[in-house]
Amino acid sequence: MLTEVRDTRLYVDQRGRTDAPPLLFVHGGPGAGSYDFMAFQGDRLAHDFHLIGVDQRGVQRSDPLTGPVDEHDLIADFEALREQLGIEQWSLLGHSYGGRLALRYAVMHPDSITRVVFENPAWDMALATETLVRAALPLLPGAELPPHTGPATKQMWDERIALLSQLGDRRMEIYLGPDAQNLQLPADTELSDEYHERSGHFSGEITKSPSFVEPLLQYLAQLTQPALLIKGEHDPATSPREIELFRSDVPDGTYYYATGAGHFLHAEQADLFARLVTEFLS
Repeated sequence: MLTEVRDTRLYVDQRGRTDAPPLLFVHGGPGAGSYDFMAFQGDRLAHDFHLIGVDQRGVQRSDPLTGPVDEHDLIADFEALREQLGIEQWSLLGHSYGGRLALRYAVMHPDSITRVVFENPAWDMALATETLVRAALPLLPGAELPPHTGPATKQMWDERIALLSQLGDRRMEIYLGPDAQNLQLPADTELSDEYHERSGHFSGEITKSPSFVEPLLQYLAQLTQPALLIKGEHDPATSPREIELFRSDVPDGTYYYATGAGHFLHAEQADLFARLVTEFLS
């Protein structure tokens, strides 16, 4: 359903009992929406949680953007939605770019968050995009990693995403483990062109924001909540350096290495993912 939050309407998909422990799913992309995650995990996690999947402002089934957007807008939306739903505290589950938003949210509003799960997060855009491009290079003969030093920039993002776009229909090959190469994510085939256009517009706007390239790795040491990092063996997004810092800096962190899985463990090994999340949050 569409729920009015601040100056827009967000699409909110609620599953499970409203008196169960609340869990907010924060999708990635940027602009991916919550559709595919809820298709694979909605009913599984609803057995134990009040699961809330949200299309971020301007994304897919939420209202289109009418102006600029940055990551602080998205965090403010999450907080406003929590208050509107009458939830005192909830846990977070962030996938990919959503892991970056979940980290920012947990540090900015520690009293609102009880626990955090990160699935193959992209916390640092310079590190994450370098890892992505290196995974793609074997499929792009003659291509090279665009040179860059220092913190992420908009130009760096555009150059590296342009290179990844050369993969065309083969792009999913770098995201999926070997046993899931035929996996179809339902959001790619079941949502209308209008919804995909909204997501594309959102992606273009959020990546213009200075907040998008702001370094966040220092936030790991500031997490006050128990946190679980789930990393797929064949995931191309979370860099070795980010894993190293999570394991050394997060005060109450747990690391799980998912053998055989890629970027979408929640779909590739759905039962395992649901078990990991349920055991950690319970």
